[in-house]
Amino acid sequence: MTLLVSAVYIFKLSPFEEKGEIKADDICASLGSSSSVADSLRNVLPEESSYSFDNDVKLRVDVTDTDYESSCFVSGGGEQLLVAKTSLMEDESETSWTQWVKGTAANDASVASLKPFATGKTAVASDRFAAVFVPCTSEGKIPGGQYNLSVSVELKQTGDSSASATRNALIDLVRSAGSFAHDKALCDMAFKSA
Repeated sequence: MTLLVSAVYIFKLSPFEEKGEIKADDICASLGSSSSVADSLRNVLPEESSYSFDNDVKLRVDVTDTDYESSCFVSGGGEQLLVAKTSLMEDESETSWTQWVKGTAANDASVASLKPFATGKTAVASDRFAAVFVPCTSEGKIPGGQYNLSVSVELKQTGDSSASATRNALIDLVRSAGSFAHDKALCDMAFKSA
């Protein structure tokens, strides 16, 4: 028996597998303030021996530009664990945007139980998905009218936190990503986080 326990420990098999560290310096910049983001990620991600972050941000070049996009992919254990995306888009009704953002989820179950929360023009979250629609550029700045930032975070693999704690952490993540995008996307309208 001792030999079996020793072999399990040496080869770092469960339950002795080392838990990967989520370092603030490694986190995608597009998720926002890395210290609070690291805490939220620890609350939602499953335990893995290591985590990797892939970040891509396309900035607006001036206030008439309609292009702003960012994406952050978090992986661990050979699987994609979380995806965060932001896009600048024309303003639309809350109902229309909510239906559209539901369609961006990779898994229909992620958006099956969305409930609203207070941020931006409108915001919805479940224990697998959170999204906000944040006013950005006022009418008259870009042809076509007002533009908003659509920000979403989808948890593809769940951790050990309760559904309520996971939903709250996803809301924190999407608010943080929205604040980052609002700052970097040359927005002229106020960001209302709550």
